[in-house]
Amino acid sequence: MRKGTILKAGLITLCALAVLVAGLLILRQQEADQYQEKRGEMSEGFGQLKTVTWKGETYREKPAVTTLLFAGIDKVDDSTDTTANAYRNGGQADFLLLMAIDHTDKQIHQLQIDRDTMTDVVTLGMFGNETGTRNMQICLAHSYGKTPLDNAQYTIRAVQNLLDGLEIDGYYIMSYSAIPALNDALGGVTVHLYYDMTPVHENWTKGSTVTLHGKEAEDFVRARMTVGAGTNEERMVRQNEFMQQAIAQLNRKIKADLEFGESLLKQLQDVSVTDMSVKRLEQELSKAYNYEVLAVDHPEGEYKEGDDGFTEFHMRDGAAVEWVLENIYTKQE
Repeated sequence: MRKGTILKAGLITLCALAVLVAGLLILRQQEADQYQEKRGEMSEGFGQLKTVTWKGETYREKPAVTTLLFAGIDKVDDSTDTTANAYRNGGQADFLLLMAIDHTDKQIHQLQIDRDTMTDVVTLGMFGNETGTRNMQICLAHSYGKTPLDNAQYTIRAVQNLLDGLEIDGYYIMSYSAIPALNDALGGVTVHLYYDMTPVHENWTKGSTVTLHGKEAEDFVRARMTVGAGTNEERMVRQNEFMQQAIAQLNRKIKADLEFGESLLKQLQDVSVTDMSVKRLEQELSKAYNYEVLAVDHPEGEYKEGDDGFTEFHMRDGAAVEWVLENIYTKQE
């Protein structure tokens, strides 16, 4: 097999992996009441700075790390929209994954951010003007703005607020409406049920293994209130199960047909938004073809019920900064 063909197959695998990651989304919520989060303090913000001081230690930014944000969006098409809500109807980012590609250590770090994580979100008035920030679930940031590009930028700003100003190099955002087509294009994804899901489908008993078809894939990653304790934490377990099994199925498909991944990406173009050109993706992902993909990290924190009755996830003070310093910076001796 020619080297160029092998590289192309690897590139497509990684691109499709990004699409899979971005495609795991799920349930709408309304805005939470204001909550003032206590945050750790750094001697300097990240931005373009190459060194920071945290708790008396100095850290230097790694020389070659690319940070990419993948998100899955849940949005209901409301044909009755009016000017009053046109700037606040972009849907919610129900799946958020930050990928840090370390080209020096040849590793890919992953941070999954719970959609209910509380952080400062920029809000807009009825005429589209920024009215300040509110502390709310991070998924709601995507609802602000009039266009998909606006929605993406407000999501990026919310994630940057959560991570104390970490610069994000690119994003890939996709609608949940692609999940059934994505699943079926893979020939159906087979998953293990760690929770009883008979309220969703009567034969989905705990401990069983099922192959998902059509809308079943969306039900599997989207259902929450009727499954187990009804928490997003439990749903994230199912999201990761679907993602890992889908990746394995994707690899099998590409080994059988090198053009499969490229065809899949073309099918999903109409339901995705990105600030990265195909060439940029090729440059970043082709370099990472043989990198070690590390386990998905989940920051420590606590789930609480907000005053409005909706779930809030309060990340442990300093957890976000610690993840950034551990994976994107190195401690100076």
